[in-house]
Amino acid sequence: MLGLPSLSQIGGCFFGEQPQMTDTPEAPQIAVNDMFYVLRSTGQYYPATIIEGRVNEHGETEYFVHYKNRDRRLDEWVTQDRVDISRKLNPRRELASPSDVRIEQSGRFTRNQRRKIITELRSTSPQQDPVSLDSTTEKLELEHQEFTRIKFIDHIQFGKYEIDTWYFSPYPEEYRRLNKLWICEYCLKYMKCARTWVMHMTEVCRQRQPIGKQIYRKGDLVVFELDGNEQRLYCQNLCLLAKLLFWTIKLYIMMLRPSCFTYYVKWIVRDAT
Repeated sequence: MLGLPSLSQIGGCFFGEQPQMTDTPEAPQIAVNDMFYVLRSTGQYYPATIIEGRVNEHGETEYFVHYKNRDRRLDEWVTQDRVDISRKLNPRRELASPSDVRIEQSGRFTRNQRRKIITELRSTSPQQDPVSLDSTTEKLELEHQEFTRIKFIDHIQFGKYEIDTWYFSPYPEEYRRLNKLWICEYCLKYMKCARTWVMHMTEVCRQRQPIGKQIYRKGDLVVFELDGNEQRLYCQNLCLLAKLLFWTIKLYIMMLRPSCFTYYVKWIVRDAT
């Protein structure tokens, strides 16, 4: 019987243990699960729950917050000066609205999502019995909630574009704790700093398009087909990148078993001049 490994057992390439917070800020006025008015980038204060705290690489105290009645993709790290400690709220009272309860529980799978996961598992493990599949789905659900609770990477540099991320992605621990990640737009290799990225792009990487088989082209639009069994590393990196931008269940299955899937990449050919 082909069993599905847990997210925490993958290790090595990704899915290591959840990063442990070091140098947790000592701020008796602010604690995890407290609610305060927090200054958003729009210049307005909004009720938010404190999810976690840390001291960043610049020695600044930061808190990861979830804004009331807002999608989880808007969760962010904010510096301590953006938290108005004079305006503390009662979490039970503030989370009483049905809409916010729904958002707070958005880490759990819906009935339809659970069916989709079981379908995916059955297609990749046809010999597993329904009871085992349901148990595996429950385990995935619990691990999914834990792994996606906190987003560490806020931005990525992808080619000439700096892109804001929306969700957690299980990069190796030494990378996922960075505020910004530098990614090669050709091979999807990820790096910690601009200097390494520039050197990689100019001197190391010789790839100038996705690997795989070209199956369609019209004008400057090209589509490539990739076999997850043959291009395993590229496909894993593709899933890690996609997970920063999409909250989708299938990405977890694809990252666990890249060799079981076929991937398609749409590519825009740029004028060399």
